[in-house]
Amino acid sequence: MKQLHFDFRDIFRAPRLAFSIQRIWINGTGLLGGYVAYLIISYIALIIGGYSFSEIWKQSALLPCAFIMAVPWYSTILYLLGVIVLGAVILLTNTAVSRVIYMTLRDELFYTWTQAFKFAFKKWISSLGSIITFLFIIAFFVIGALVMGLIGRIPFIGELGTALLTVPYIFGALLLLFILIAFMIALFFVPAIIATSDEDALGGVFQSFSITFNQPWRIVVYSMFLSVLYIVGVFIFVLALKAAYSIFIFLFTIGMGDKILQIQEQALYIIDQSLPALYSWVQHLPGESGNWIYLTSQHPFPPQLNGVMTLAGYIMGIFLLFFGGVVVAYGEAIYNAGLTIIYIILYKLQEKESLLEREDEELKEEEEEEEKTETTEETVPPVETETKTKPKKPGRKPSAKSKKPRKKE
Repeated sequence: MKQLHFDFRDIFRAPRLAFSIQRIWINGTGLLGGYVAYLIISYIALIIGGYSFSEIWKQSALLPCAFIMAVPWYSTILYLLGVIVLGAVILLTNTAVSRVIYMTLRDELFYTWTQAFKFAFKKWISSLGSIITFLFIIAFFVIGALVMGLIGRIPFIGELGTALLTVPYIFGALLLLFILIAFMIALFFVPAIIATSDEDALGGVFQSFSITFNQPWRIVVYSMFLSVLYIVGVFIFVLALKAAYSIFIFLFTIGMGDKILQIQEQALYIIDQSLPALYSWVQHLPGESGNWIYLTSQHPFPPQLNGVMTLAGYIMGIFLLFFGGVVVAYGEAIYNAGLTIIYIILYKLQEKESLLEREDEELKEEEEEEEKTETTEETVPPVETETKTKPKKPGRKPSAKSKKPRKKE
């Protein structure tokens, strides 16, 4: 079991805990699955909204958004469905990563990514149910306020009733504000709550309210620490990847000459066309940091290449997009690791109990299954192999008469 200080110093473990093939793989797999579902639903929404595939690709490519295009209401609803699917997949993925981080802190080093996904799918009702419960609570207050507003339209009674109930209404609005803040915190902390304390949906809601009410300043300060670590960790990781890519191009230029540069131009042009909005976003970063971690300029259409060179450029472009996904997955893993550590700290300071020392139901079930297996193996008697003897053929027994005494010569 890892020895924690149960203060801000433990948060500095987050980038190191996240830097693992297993955690990046879990986050990357979940993000890819959710993104593909979002991409398909978004394109369908825009196509039924009156746009052709080529028009959507030219404007948005791999980052479609219905809010920047004029679409009918049903396209917007379908697009929002894609956003909800993406959010649900990310929530389950974050639960799986938080579970792996929690097991790593308990020194359960042989906990696999398949076990993590199995746990996340087993707890999907708890993870999604916590968020849905918050939405129902918020909807109750909003609908109640709208109903009371309609009642306020009644002549004489409505005006006086609203004036007399001003104090309860304001306290109700304060309570709604607190619920909204707790909901925003729950969006980030529910995966860590479910993964570490094995709570159900109501438990996730209760713990979100508890840490929001009892330790709000710690949440703010620790989240600021984590945000700085996230920015620094991702920046260093991207910088290292770009340096490795530059070394690769430099060394291969010596051997391949201009061929590798032509393939690179084709690949970078594909990235520009696939992520048209990303270049402008990166350029808004302070100073020259955008050029350090991304493309220094947009790349025009490359010169005419033969079929093999064009294919090689497309393949390289796809792999560069893959490394971009790895960066996003690593950043998500940092946040999951940090939020898991923060919740363990908050729980320890509030309940005076370490979540790392509690009896985990999943591990308990595995131990019971192993004990049952060992007991079964001990109780089953060994199979004895009997040696089969061939039965003797019934021979003719000599009779007493046949036994004659030998004559003496």
